Amino acid sequence: MSGYPKAVASGWHPVATVRELRGRPLARRLMDTPLVVFRGREGPVVFIDRCPHRNAPLSAGRLRGGEIECRYHGWRFSGDGRCTLVPGAVTPSSHRAERLPAVECAGLVWTSLAEAPRAFQPLPHPLEAEGFDSFLWPVKPARAALVDAIENLLDPAHPHFLHAGIVRSGRKRHPVDVTVRIDSTRAEAIYLENARPEALMPRLLEGLRATSVGRFFPPATAQLAFEGPDGPRLAITVFFSPEGPFSVRPFAHLATPMGRAPALLKELVLRAFNAPVLAQDRAVLRQQADNVERFGAARYALGPLDFLRPAIQALADGKPLEPSERTTRVSL
Repeated sequence: MSGYPKAVASGWHPVATVRELRGRPLARRLMDTPLVVFRGREGPVVFIDRCPHRNAPLSAGRLRGGEIECRYHGWRFSGDGRCTLVPGAVTPSSHRAERLPAVECAGLVWTSLAEAPRAFQPLPHPLEAEGFDSFLWPVKPARAALVDAIENLLDPAHPHFLHAGIVRSGRKRHPVDVTVRIDSTRAEAIYLENARPEALMPRLLEGLRATSVGRFFPPATAQLAFEGPDGPRLAITVFFSPEGPFSVRPFAHLATPMGRAPALLKELVLRAFNAPVLAQDRAVLRQQADNVERFGAARYALGPLDFLRPAIQALADGKPLEPSERTTRVSL
């Protein structure tokens, strides 16, 4: 796991949704490590994707009564990694599959590559909170560096250009007071807007927007939250799972307060509006990653609207940050 930020390398990351565990093993990758994920008899299981017998990928095998069977010679392994069957032999082998810790939370399967993982921490509000309609949106892996993908979601500047007319107007701007708060557990930028959005998506979904907030929770979680005068309107929480140096698998959780509109209708509308934004972000992140590789290294300049980038990098690196707060005015 060399080359990955310290807190990222030792942290918990989602590798699948619970719904995906349906009768077959899943091949996944986390920080260049091949994994297999499946539902065992007692819940989700995560193994290193390698049979100890002849190194065949266990993800190519089959599930048999909550155990995974290697496709090559039929060796079977229970959820704790024990070999339970070697076809043709009287007793199974003493060799074990390499098991990783697995936690099921908020509809996701989480694991860690750390030798001694920290306790799994509660997820940010409103995940698993009452009074919200929510859905998971597992997104295909994107070609992007991890910190770049996180910053992209929280960046207030690019929507005027990349998502003009959808997220921001691209023409009109209004003054916004921004309060940036940073401590050892999170970094957040709170935008006091008090305006009716000009762009199509927020205008239809929100009405008057009082505040919007961008938050980063280490090691690799980002959240956008939007509030009106009467309270929360929408929270988009994305867990960025690093597959490799330039590959990130995002798991998005979208939550809205329960109301008159059916949850399924809200999900369909949010997917439809966010799909073009996602496509535009994926395209520019791919171009960014390609250019970094073309030049051999990244060279980033910090601008006056890059409120969270330094803190994201520091917290991902596991560096302690002194609590701080500052307020500035910009036009968004």
